[in-house]
Amino acid sequence: MKIHFLGIGGIGMSAQAIHEHLSENVVTGTDPYSSERVKYLKNLGIKVFEKHLPQNVDDAQLVVRTPAVPKENPEVKSAEERKIPVITRLEHHIQILREYERFGITGTDGKTTTTSMLAHVLLKLGKDPTVFLGSTHPLLEHGNYRKGGNLCVFEMDESQPGFENYFPDFLIITNIRGDHIENFKSYDDYINSFKKSCKNARLCISYADENILSNTITFGLNEGIYHLVSIEKKMYNQFATISTPYGIKKFKLSVPGIHNALNALSVIALTFELGLDQEKVLKAFEDYVLPGRRFQISYDDGQITIIDDYSHTPVEIESLLKTAREVFEDREINIIFQPHRYSRLKREWKEFAKSLKIADKIYITEVYGAFERKDEVSAKNIAELIDNAVFVENKDAILDYLKIKPGVYIFAGAGDIIDASQSFRRKIGGLKV
Repeated sequence: MKIHFLGIGGIGMSAQAIHEHLSENVVTGTDPYSSERVKYLKNLGIKVFEKHLPQNVDDAQLVVRTPAVPKENPEVKSAEERKIPVITRLEHHIQILREYERFGITGTDGKTTTTSMLAHVLLKLGKDPTVFLGSTHPLLEHGNYRKGGNLCVFEMDESQPGFENYFPDFLIITNIRGDHIENFKSYDDYINSFKKSCKNARLCISYADENILSNTITFGLNEGIYHLVSIEKKMYNQFATISTPYGIKKFKLSVPGIHNALNALSVIALTFELGLDQEKVLKAFEDYVLPGRRFQISYDDGQITIIDDYSHTPVEIESLLKTAREVFEDREINIIFQPHRYSRLKREWKEFAKSLKIADKIYITEVYGAFERKDEVSAKNIAELIDNAVFVENKDAILDYLKIKPGVYIFAGAGDIIDASQSFRRKIGGLKV
């Protein structure tokens, strides 16, 4: 079968394209951005076009498009005129997964980390999971994808209606907050999608502290069938004591942040409920590493530390900065934040201001639109609420404001703020080529 992907360089799309390529289908795609994933796909032998042109579809038998590609796209129109089926990334992903035993992870925050944790634990226990990840991870042969057996660990992207149609066998819902609600009919419709997802699963693990879902196995900070009793933190390591139906247990987690301890707890809840070897599960977390751009230390010479992070919601920014405070107790924390999507900024700009105030110095760039149109809102609105914040409209000008002196520099956001981080590393001579 020949499959053509529109927006093939996206983290989710590229994983699905790799899956189809390794399944001996003919894969092509179009993406105007020469990202790391696009380069990787080309190295695999997948043909990627740089411009959206009708002829790119050629003799494809199926076209898959990301939500960022509008129905007016010339390739979409070409496919429709020639009666070639056009489906969304989500619909294609659901089709792929039908043949697997499905381990789904969804929720507003922590999906990617929790997915990688579950994959890590299953591999440690001798399983052979196929994995679709919303980032890259050294655990996976292709970064965001691993071809394994008939057990599949994957993220369920909750940003678009229809994610309730995955029908996972086993499901973890990390948390539920009102993000991406502009894509749904209402907030209630958004919540109901999670409730339907939970009902569609044979076993559902949910976050107890929110008290949104019922009839699930729960985990939580203070509440839940599985919950944290205490946690001791030492630099990048955490030593957690947890309460479970099988008694009090302890485990070491090799990454910082209470949110990551909760992510691990959700995986523990699922694997314990499935009857997997409890001691091996707990032991597996000792050498776990985070996915790319999740508290990723990209440079550290003892004086200057640079961290790249994907956090792009107020809660994620708060968790990120609190974690930095715990790990780097006596050092100055600088955050360079690029808001992601105008719709999110318009809805939560005041919440962003509250979260960012945890840092010592705040630099805010203009919004990364992610294909959204500018909606009479600017990231400058956030900066105006914070006394020690600087608004830098163009992210490429950020180096004019950052002084090279001891401290922690966090480049945060789901857009292309990583470019500014790389430029800063070049400036201090720390970029490894």
